[in-house]
Amino acid sequence: MAARHLLPLALVAALAAAPAATAQTTDPDPTGVAVGAAVDAGDQATPAPTPVVVTEALAAPPALRDPTVLSVEPNDTPVDGWNGWLIWSRRGPDGLFRLIARRPDGSGVELPIAAQPRPLDAGIGPGPDGGPLVVYSRCSSPIAPAPTGCDIWQLDPRTGAERPVPAASRPDVDERHPAVWGQRIAFAQGVRPGSSTRMGIAVARLDGPPPNAPTIFGARSERRRGRTVAVGWYEPTGIDLRGTTVAYGWRAHGATTRWTLRIAERRRSRTLLKVVPGRRTFVELGAPALGRRDVLVPVLRSGGGGRSILLRSTLSGKRRWALDSGFSAAQTERYGSALTAVARPDGSHLAVVRRLASDGRFGCRATALPRTQGCELLSLDARAQPWRRLRR
Repeated sequence: MAARHLLPLALVAALAAAPAATAQTTDPDPTGVAVGAAVDAGDQATPAPTPVVVTEALAAPPALRDPTVLSVEPNDTPVDGWNGWLIWSRRGPDGLFRLIARRPDGSGVELPIAAQPRPLDAGIGPGPDGGPLVVYSRCSSPIAPAPTGCDIWQLDPRTGAERPVPAASRPDVDERHPAVWGQRIAFAQGVRPGSSTRMGIAVARLDGPPPNAPTIFGARSERRRGRTVAVGWYEPTGIDLRGTTVAYGWRAHGATTRWTLRIAERRRSRTLLKVVPGRRTFVELGAPALGRRDVLVPVLRSGGGGRSILLRSTLSGKRRWALDSGFSAAQTERYGSALTAVARPDGSHLAVVRRLASDGRFGCRATALPRTQGCELLSLDARAQPWRRLRR
């Protein structure tokens, strides 16, 4: 099936609600190495919290530097990228979501994938021939806390040809959150038939047989009243693959919901970050974006317990940086502003989704605030951003 071409995605001016640029506040990195290729960027300590009430202008964090607005979307969306390609979900007038791709030349195309009632669970990476390959989950019941009837499909965005992935299309288990790199595919897989709330990560060859069971996990138990008990719901919430390295967010929902960012390299696995909600704060992790020597993940907070950030960590977890959306804490609390998704279309740029407002699930509108409608899809020069070094 041939792809349906759209008009090129026009560059849209930054919305009036976006914060103005501020003076540079970050010391240059003495290493001078690019983000995505090695450890790099800012080396400034995180400011200590203060109880003093200050004006919004003083409270505002440094603005993102020289962002290019690629698109303004009516919905929040995952995003993924590789070798100049970007993919994300766009909600149409009928309320259904289509998968949109931006080619390396800047033109846009709606990929010939059936529309779904929620943002598509998709990734893009190099296929076996070295060209771009899109992998996505197709579910018979996609609207649910845990979608069911899910298998993984692959699509060549250059031709529109699609077909199932044999290794990730078992009829008796659910498969979601795919990521591809060459002949390898990583995906979430149910631990047993009929289990959509207990999933691990399986890694297989694209054209190989389906794995018998997932082999990569995060926490599956917790301590309650002095005893270790299994949690009822655990799963990866986003997966990225590069060579033989898997980065994944993990959610374990028991007495509390715990989120972790983890790295798996062959038979070794480690935790880079743990987040838990506070009494006044809801917190979660977005999908990770893996580089050669570091990994990025959105840390989303709402309530009175801190600001959402884009976190960057070395693969060892020994060094960390944070990037703010550029909105003050007051703006973030009022409008839900945050950097909600991140991708790495090439070695020197990031693509981020900046939510300007929210009207609820998958929403990026504030009907009473027409000047702040939309989610911006931004391109950033990763090396130029005001990264804050986080002390451990």
